Amino acid sequence: MMMVYSPIYMEFAIREAAKGHYLSRPNPSVGAVVVENFTKIVGWGHSQAYGQDHAEVVALKMARDHAQGAALYVTLEPCCHYGKTPPCTKVIIDAGIKTVYIAMLDPNPLVSGKGVEELKKHGIKVAVGYMAEEVQKQLEYYLHFVNKNRPFVIMKNAISIDGKIAASNGESKWITNEKARQDGRLLRTEVSAIITGIGTVLADDPMLNIREGDLEVLETTADKSTIKSPLRVVLDPHLKTPLDYQIVKTAKTYPTIIVASNTHIDNENKVEQLQNMGVEIVLLPSDTNGIDLEALLSFLAERKITAVLVECGAKLSSSFLKAKLVDKIYYYVSPKILGGNYSVYSHLDVGSIDNAIELETTSIKDIEGDIRIEMYVKKNN
Repeated sequence: MMMVYSPIYMEFAIREAAKGHYLSRPNPSVGAVVVENFTKIVGWGHSQAYGQDHAEVVALKMARDHAQGAALYVTLEPCCHYGKTPPCTKVIIDAGIKTVYIAMLDPNPLVSGKGVEELKKHGIKVAVGYMAEEVQKQLEYYLHFVNKNRPFVIMKNAISIDGKIAASNGESKWITNEKARQDGRLLRTEVSAIITGIGTVLADDPMLNIREGDLEVLETTADKSTIKSPLRVVLDPHLKTPLDYQIVKTAKTYPTIIVASNTHIDNENKVEQLQNMGVEIVLLPSDTNGIDLEALLSFLAERKITAVLVECGAKLSSSFLKAKLVDKIYYYVSPKILGGNYSVYSHLDVGSIDNAIELETTSIKDIEGDIRIEMYVKKNN
């Protein structure tokens, strides 16, 4: 039978994949659609929570006997290895699917074309390369994680129009309005971990969690009950975090790591107290500028953290940029002039205009007078 591709069904699969965005980490969120006689949708699904059914399995379970001889549309190459679940290729073959349309190959070395070959070996017709750009955008965190072996790094800054994060007296609450702050907090739903520094903890005593009230305005087709607060990671080389601060007192409710220097721990009693309160202590290399950020991201990659949000002050923000570890920046700009010396990147010195860190603006949004600018760091930096 001649292969008859229709973009309608791949669009359906992409919309289905979006439903698993907050659910499937660290696995990619994939969408799948089973089409009978190339004209009738008989099953669909998206990636479930880590360790549960993949999108193809969900769709084929719905289709049941109608999958025999049908076509499968899927946004990412089906897996062909045993992990937390059996290979999707086996499920597809056993279901009797005859044609598979795939948006893009999975760069994961365990898959990477092997899934396609396994399907073809069993007589299934396979075509790849449909609406790949949309899927690449949808899976940018996962693809970056697989290709770079480190988490995708998002940085958020709230500033005045003249680039200040605080007034000359150090006051920073609040530069932006409540709606802009809420929008910024919703970025936490995008990641598996939030990174901050001890300076921000001491100055603000933050919770760094996802608030139920914020989720009410989150635009998604996903089940919001599946959205959990990300891991909180505090860079605190000398263990200065007070025991009575929110981030410690709530550590048994919201997973929390304090990263200390592996050469400067001299207070074993403090370590024990923090651990008893639910905080995990991790020791990593450090220097005069603080914790080694590349070592930090490598550690988080080992924990299968695919994306992180950096919420911090000028010093740590500057350090991440200087180390060329930032992938995307969200600027929340308030139409205020504060003057003074509290510049957002006051600890960054590029030396000359030729060495400037260049950004690509992808969206600008008005939030009741404040402006949100979404930018990617250009890869030639």
